[in-house]
Amino acid sequence: MIDVIRTGITYLLIVLGTLIVTPAFIIIGWINPASPWMERFATFWSHLWLVGLNVRPEVEGVDRVDPSGSYIVVGNHQSNLDPVIHFLTLPVPLRFLSKKELYSVPVFGIAIKAFGMIKVDRDQPSMAYINKQVDKAVARGRSIIIYGEGTRSKTGELGPFKKGPFVIAIQTGLPIVPVAIEGTNAIWPPGAKMMHPGPVKLEIGEPIETTGLTLADVNDLRDRVRAWIAASLQRMAES
Repeated sequence: MIDVIRTGITYLLIVLGTLIVTPAFIIIGWINPASPWMERFATFWSHLWLVGLNVRPEVEGVDRVDPSGSYIVVGNHQSNLDPVIHFLTLPVPLRFLSKKELYSVPVFGIAIKAFGMIKVDRDQPSMAYINKQVDKAVARGRSIIIYGEGTRSKTGELGPFKKGPFVIAIQTGLPIVPVAIEGTNAIWPPGAKMMHPGPVKLEIGEPIETTGLTLADVNDLRDRVRAWIAASLQRMAES
């Protein structure tokens, strides 16, 4: 019964928060897209996701990242809770990749465009389409987070990584920051409606420079990042 109540409160807070931040993003984006108020509203919205569940993530490695830098953050993906936890715990302002279909949702599509999300359009297969948006976000002091598996893990287990994040990092020259998250799958697994509060751990790795790398290095870079995340997840499971 407690989980039912917490789940209901969380859904309500998510809806109320979205109704607040959606017009805020549109207004701020119209006035000044680089405004720090974008991040403040994103943080407020993210807190609402967790307050009802009483989830307080344990974070390690925040001091490994320069808050004034811009990065391609690559992480594993266990749950819909991951993005809000990353918003709250990483010391840099983040933008995510979003499917073009979301931009067709009335009002909400305008809001995510104003917020500066990176639009992914399968009709635009060239990486140049994404890299141009990444460069624009970086010019505003943002970092980009991309989930290595490309989708949420149904079991919570780490899946194979795609090449896309590493191609973007090499082509834009941005350092990669690996991030491992553990525990969110148990709280809210893919496809589930009910949430079950529990512990969440997150570790931020040392940035990996991509300067001087070419597309011939993509596979090695991908394997290196995935190996670090796998080792981090193992450490968290054993602690």
